[in-house]
Amino acid sequence: MELKLGALKLENEKTRIGLGFVVCLLVTAALTFSNLSETLNRKILDRQFVFLRDHYPRPIPNDAVIVGIDEATFKAFKEPYELWHPHFGKFLQAMSRAKPSVLGIDVALPEQSYDFLIPKYDQKLTQGLLALRAQAPIVLGQMLDENGNFRSVYAPFVEASGANGLATVVVCSEADGLARFADPNQCTVNARGATLTEAMAAHLGVQQPARGLIDFRVGDELTYMPFHKVLDLADQNDDEQLGKIFRGKPVLLGMILPFEDRVNLPVVLAAWEPENRHVSTVAWHAQALRSMLERGLIQESHHDLVLALSLLAALLWFARLHWFKFVSLVIFPIVLLAYSTWNLSQAAYLPVGGILLSGFAAFGLRSVYELVLKSRENKELRGIFGSYVSAEALRELIAGGVQSRLEGERKRVCILFADIHNFGARSESSSPKEVVALLNEYFTEMTVAIHQHNGTASKFIGDAIMACFGAPQELVCPEKNALEAAQEMLIRVRQVNVRLKEQGIAPIEIGIGLHVGEVVIGHIGSESRHEYTAIGEVVSMAARLEELTKTLGYPVVCSKAVAKSVELSGGLTELGEQTIKGDGVLSVCGWYPPLLAAN
Repeated sequence: MELKLGALKLENEKTRIGLGFVVCLLVTAALTFSNLSETLNRKILDRQFVFLRDHYPRPIPNDAVIVGIDEATFKAFKEPYELWHPHFGKFLQAMSRAKPSVLGIDVALPEQSYDFLIPKYDQKLTQGLLALRAQAPIVLGQMLDENGNFRSVYAPFVEASGANGLATVVVCSEADGLARFADPNQCTVNARGATLTEAMAAHLGVQQPARGLIDFRVGDELTYMPFHKVLDLADQNDDEQLGKIFRGKPVLLGMILPFEDRVNLPVVLAAWEPENRHVSTVAWHAQALRSMLERGLIQESHHDLVLALSLLAALLWFARLHWFKFVSLVIFPIVLLAYSTWNLSQAAYLPVGGILLSGFAAFGLRSVYELVLKSRENKELRGIFGSYVSAEALRELIAGGVQSRLEGERKRVCILFADIHNFGARSESSSPKEVVALLNEYFTEMTVAIHQHNGTASKFIGDAIMACFGAPQELVCPEKNALEAAQEMLIRVRQVNVRLKEQGIAPIEIGIGLHVGEVVIGHIGSESRHEYTAIGEVVSMAARLEELTKTLGYPVVCSKAVAKSVELSGGLTELGEQTIKGDGVLSVCGWYPPLLAAN
């Protein structure tokens, strides 16, 4: 029967764990692509890029060059920006002599001709485009207007730049305001054609996916050449210096102003603005181009793989052992983050936020499950042992300091059996109310005495009480505790008798029997009514020894085994072998406790 109950309990436990794991899988699936996981993905990704950039940078031998139109450039020219045609023309002529590999223009070129102001005013810009086109490909950036539509560029300029010379320069930020991905579709519904960096890379013979995560690891901090400084070199006809700076390199022309055309990045990128991650968009384009020219934009792992890894992380639900829980909780994120970071260094992105959340959720759910089980177990322990053991022992049981195998175990204990002499006759001559009141007062005092000496009051049988020493709480010498409890019980009986005398009630006399040995002890009974008690010959022998107290003249009679464990100390008297009803003969000792004699 015990085996069947154990098997049923185990089966129920397996069912609960299985159902819990199903719930864990559902929570995992919901977390994997939630907003919370996306937020965590971004934060982890940013720190991975900072780490890789700081510790494992990837230099570029033929890096892109930025020509920046900065505040100093605006101070150098008197004309309004809309009338800079001659300056742009001179710049393009300079580039035609410097011979870059490609030029990308990330500034707004005129939407119309200005010849109506000054005849042939557009000519220098057109001639510059034609001159450069003969030496290197040109890509004109196309921007959005205030309505989100692409601004047109004056057709002769587009024609002069060559076929397919227009490309979008739209930079889209994510929900947290940072621009990590090169994909104009994120923020425009009518994105068309190639991106600026895609078109520039294509001219250089690089065919890569134009949409993906920018690799912020590659390249050193960006620097730029001021636009007006390039024109100064052109005025000085310093073609040698121009060639040294630009020849064979991709060049980007863009605005570098404090409050215009800015974007937030996850890393510090611009050397001219140290510690500032809010940089000009031309720097973003330069980094995107770097990425495409190296190993391409970083592509994110397929969602199916991420979900599969999240479901795998849900196996932390089965992390039950405390040491395994600790190791799992520490190693799991370390290994996952290390792998993801290495993967990112290889131009592949594995978002781990959802996977980490899934693992922690599984771990947390299992911990909650264990807490609920522990709470139920503690409640069960309180229900079982609350009236059997002392409050201190109960606290130890609940805290796990005392182990109790409720399903049953064999254990060496000392059994104490106490009985009121001639209580049957007393009860016949007393009213039921008096009998119940007396027993309640008596059992209350006896239970306190047993608990004070770490015993378990396991059974009340009429006017008899049975106590166990050594279970569930381990004791160094359960016999010693039992003898001390017996002494305490007799002292308390005297106190009860004092109160009875005051009420005019005859005193009571008890006998106590003690025996030690191995018993079967556990939680015994039905589902509706049960008790923690001991079974075996030791129990019946303790009861028989109690009966000898009536004939041997000692309030406490114990077996020689009990007396031997305390070396016959404290006034124990050997009484030799005594006939035990139904159990043959047994060497016993009588004891009149010293404290009882002193009182």
